[in-house]
Amino acid sequence: MRRKAFTLVELLVVIAIIGVLVALLLPAVQAAREAARRMQCSNALKQIGLGLQNYHDTFQSLPYGARARFVNISSANPTGQSGASQNWGPSWYVAILPFCEQKPLSDLLENAILIGSQGTGIVSTNAGSPAIIAHNQKIPWMLCPSSPLPQTEILKGGTTPTCVVPSYVGISGATNHMSNQIAAELPFFESRLKQAGGTTAVSVGPSTPTNSQQSWGGMLTPNECYGMSACIDGTSNTMLVSEKGDYFYSQHTGNNTGVRLRIDGSFVNASQVGGGTDTGGWWWLGTNNGYTSSQGATSYQPSYNVTTVRAYTTPAPANSVIGFNGKNVNFPLGTQTTSNFNVVQGIGQAQGNNPLISAHPNVVLAVYMDGHTQAVTKNTQAPIVKRLATRDDGQQIGDY
Repeated sequence: MRRKAFTLVELLVVIAIIGVLVALLLPAVQAAREAARRMQCSNALKQIGLGLQNYHDTFQSLPYGARARFVNISSANPTGQSGASQNWGPSWYVAILPFCEQKPLSDLLENAILIGSQGTGIVSTNAGSPAIIAHNQKIPWMLCPSSPLPQTEILKGGTTPTCVVPSYVGISGATNHMSNQIAAELPFFESRLKQAGGTTAVSVGPSTPTNSQQSWGGMLTPNECYGMSACIDGTSNTMLVSEKGDYFYSQHTGNNTGVRLRIDGSFVNASQVGGGTDTGGWWWLGTNNGYTSSQGATSYQPSYNVTTVRAYTTPAPANSVIGFNGKNVNFPLGTQTTSNFNVVQGIGQAQGNNPLISAHPNVVLAVYMDGHTQAVTKNTQAPIVKRLATRDDGQQIGDY
């Protein structure tokens, strides 16, 4: 007897059932993939934390968060070192390379930085410079797999070199938090602050001044280094390195509106490093001679690959600090290369108070001084995050 074939209706029913099953399974598959990416990100931070721990075991202190090649130690320049000889130095990334299975690269970079310290070699893209040595060196533990940022970038808009764009920044401390502290929360006051345009930070709130502020209350700061003994709050309560691996959206009031900005820690203002095009990928770059230390800064210079935690306010959500990326908020930032360039509450390209953001849903990952990694939720109150970013505020932190 001849077998009856499927009817068109039966075929459509089967296709519809398969479509429903796929629709039900796809979110679970995507969630599983994101969980795997988040675990990989946590492992990268764990390796960074272990590298910093091993550095401390060797030298009895953590590295400089961002370093100028020469630092004034008195009112006069050290013998034989004119003001012009003080130039860009390396970041904490360079310091931990030997402890993260990158010893050959570390040796080459240190030699190039020493040679270039008498001029502008560290920010040059000429042969023998750190940029050329870092060319095509894609270091896995610098990258969060969930980050939408480019993993590598061509520096200064040329054809070479191509350098990795890290997803993580060192935590150098936090700004004051007095005028808008939440109920029953002690005001957070930080005296070790400097701000762009002056030597002393005068702000008592989150929205003023509009420009960047730099704190020396954390564990990775410009031109100063600290040992375990400086971590008075306890190593498990002090944030060391966190994520800055997503875009920021300026004047974003809905779909297809506003400007998408790069605010990651290695994104450099080209005018400060010899011209060219603003780019990221400057992971080895620290700071210039403008920052000496928390006690002796004479002018403001940016410090790359580190950040100072700051809370924001109108038009941002009140007390936002973790995960605020500007979406659906008319936050009026501009870009370095356009006439509408603007800095709001220390946020902007190559600014010092950009938020800790990630592409992970609702959390930002961080590694702490004791080496453990932890997810900090985006609704964590700003005073808590600021105390986590500070090594010696002396306050107890409960569950968060």
